[in-house]
Amino acid sequence: MIKSIIVDDEKHCIITLQHLISEMDNIEVVASTQESITAKELIEKHSPDIVFLDIEMPVMNGFELLSQFDSLPFKVIFTTAYDQYGIKALKMNALDYLLKPISTEDLEESIQKYNANEMQISQEQIYQVHQFIRGKIQDTLALSTQQGLIFIKTENISYLEADGSYTHIVMSDKSRHLASKPLSNFEDILQDNSLFFRAQKSFIINLKNIKQYIRGEGGEIIMEDGKNIALSRNKKQEFLSFFHRI
Repeated sequence: MIKSIIVDDEKHCIITLQHLISEMDNIEVVASTQESITAKELIEKHSPDIVFLDIEMPVMNGFELLSQFDSLPFKVIFTTAYDQYGIKALKMNALDYLLKPISTEDLEESIQKYNANEMQISQEQIYQVHQFIRGKIQDTLALSTQQGLIFIKTENISYLEADGSYTHIVMSDKSRHLASKPLSNFEDILQDNSLFFRAQKSFIINLKNIKQYIRGEGGEIIMEDGKNIALSRNKKQEFLSFFHRI
């Protein structure tokens, strides 16, 4: 049985999540609190497997609470009503979250990820996402691997290629990473970054890593590493508008 603790300053949110969890077979709530300042003591007392943690709370937010721990021997699922900017920060740092109001389907998916050991949590992630939301770090992406986390600079990504529900991330130095997230997840993360462009349904490219464009109905893009990427016809004019032609 998975032991969980809920930390949320809103009582009705605790009650709702407790109800959803009570309908599942393999998880139980062993404690809950509305007070972030007492949460550390409660977590240490009960040694939960998962902490459902609200981000925005009075006195101390969720990130500040986690920063009190020297290590994190439990998994964290953030519960949040954040806007898209905050969600982007969580996605960039590979943190698991449930968007309020929480649905049964989303909760079940999170528990499946826990059972598959696909959740990562480290103090470095907590620091990165906290700083991002403060507006200080917007250029670093955390990728979950079986060994832990890899932090990469987005500017060093050459292109991203869809592979079903996975994404291949190819770096400027030709190294490659496989992320267990669909390409749409990275499109959300990179949508405000002017370096990146969705060339077609299977590729997002770094415009600074293009070597050549070959004319055609949509045309073809040749990346610095020689990768040939077909440009979607309806993306052609938008793509060409990024460059000064002589």
